[in-house]
Amino acid sequence: MSPVISAGHTAFLKYEIENGDARRKKTALQDISRLYRQGFHLKADSRNAFEQLINGMVLAHADEKVVRWCLNALAQFGTRAGCTRYVELAMQANEGNPEIVASAVAALSKMYNGRLEDIEALKTVDPMLRVLAAMQNTDPQKLDLSRMKININTADPQVLKLALITVGLNRDVENLFDPRHANGQIVKELGQHSDDIVRQYSVWCVIENRRLSIGDLGIPFSDLERQPSNVQAKLLQLAAEQIEDRKECHDVIYRGSFVSSPEARRGLAKGLLNRYYDGLEEVTIGWFDVEGDREVKGLLAEHLARFSDDCPPYSDKALTIAEAEPDLKDRLLLGAEQTNLYGMLRGNSSGNGTLDLFQIGDDLETMFRGVSIKKEKKSMKALMLAAAPTDQQGLRLDEEARDLREQLRLVQEPKRNVEVEHRWAVRTNQLQMEVMNVKPQILHFSGHGDHGLLLFEDSTGKSAEVSAEAIAGLVELNTSIECLLLNACYSEAVARLAAPHLKAVIGCNDSIADDAAIAFTRAFYRALAHGESYNRAFRLAKNDVHINCANGEAEKYVMFG
Repeated sequence: MSPVISAGHTAFLKYEIENGDARRKKTALQDISRLYRQGFHLKADSRNAFEQLINGMVLAHADEKVVRWCLNALAQFGTRAGCTRYVELAMQANEGNPEIVASAVAALSKMYNGRLEDIEALKTVDPMLRVLAAMQNTDPQKLDLSRMKININTADPQVLKLALITVGLNRDVENLFDPRHANGQIVKELGQHSDDIVRQYSVWCVIENRRLSIGDLGIPFSDLERQPSNVQAKLLQLAAEQIEDRKECHDVIYRGSFVSSPEARRGLAKGLLNRYYDGLEEVTIGWFDVEGDREVKGLLAEHLARFSDDCPPYSDKALTIAEAEPDLKDRLLLGAEQTNLYGMLRGNSSGNGTLDLFQIGDDLETMFRGVSIKKEKKSMKALMLAAAPTDQQGLRLDEEARDLREQLRLVQEPKRNVEVEHRWAVRTNQLQMEVMNVKPQILHFSGHGDHGLLLFEDSTGKSAEVSAEAIAGLVELNTSIECLLLNACYSEAVARLAAPHLKAVIGCNDSIADDAAIAFTRAFYRALAHGESYNRAFRLAKNDVHINCANGEAEKYVMFG
């Protein structure tokens, strides 16, 4: 008999799916899928409640990742009678999105026990995609693999990703990619693929596949800081879970706690959920105190509680967190199940209106009766592109990023979650890819500029000019962008040309001192975190520069829109 997901964990997952933002919904759906793959299951009444909840979301939610993970969850526990129509409609509505189509194929294959020929909706799906997706949860012997042939040098990245998912789910057949090479060899080689999603899934395979080990990793940990945030997240999760040498593991965890990307730090914190060794508290407790991302703090709180019996400072810290940050109480209780800390946390419950997701009793309706839903804070995502070509004067771009992170952490009672993703040494051939992957509301450039152009980097690290017309075209074509911030000398002409396409564009009409650029950045984002508009954030940032920098620096900043 497979183990049941605990009542408390079930309640927490349901709350996150019903009330969290898109990222929290996705994380909860990922957790359910992972638990099912590990052999856990929901109680029958809870499973029915989740099925109905997810059926509604799969057709109504606007976020593609949430839709995809809804389908992945239904592939684990959805019933043919209850879900088939919803899955087929989701596939039809997203027929141009191969990731969603693949997730729908996997769900339908599970519900029809691999009888793909019985599913009318699948007859128009590409045969290679159909078989690879079905392999995720269907016995390969029930599928026609005779035409399966994947050339990793020419295959579409989407095909490679689906093949890697099959490997990661332990559903692969031997020599899936190439009859001459084991799957592990190909996974390692794909760690050097040019597509960052393929690299991400090559690392994920090493995390998940029972036959692979850290020796099959194709990316050295020394390259961590040079990888994009999605790859960093998986590398850090793998390091926390599997590096056996404590000194090496400790070094990677320490480095990871300082990476600028919240997504990457979430990966590291996730990897620590099931790992503790003597001395780890030297990193984790201090990291918790300076961490600005709420999801990372939640994962760290869960880690501290889970290992509280092994580490007395963890127990003390968890009790302090419960008192100082009651919104993390649910994460502490989740981690503290089966520990001495659990009783102390329950005993210290103050009844002050914070959520108690762990009431006695298993019925979900009972658990959530009377729960007051806190209004979700607005979120805003910024992509900060930094370029410092070697043939130009050096800039203090790392100091700008560190100061910004610290300032956002110090904002008390923020009205808006401002998430900043950093990309360093940005080359011209990365520019469009990074913007489309992140889909930011604010596009921020820090680097050198000149009249009518910005300086990015070429493949050798030297200057590569990008014209004002090209930047204007980029922001016009990427509809997520609302604001363009050009923290670069002589960038007014670029800003003016981009202005018709956006709510707000900020540039500079002269050369800017490094300390002014740093001050403007921290004050602008700090104001946004306090809920201010782009216009007021601009004025507050100029005021901060006026207060802290040389006369005249503040007036060099101009805003359009």
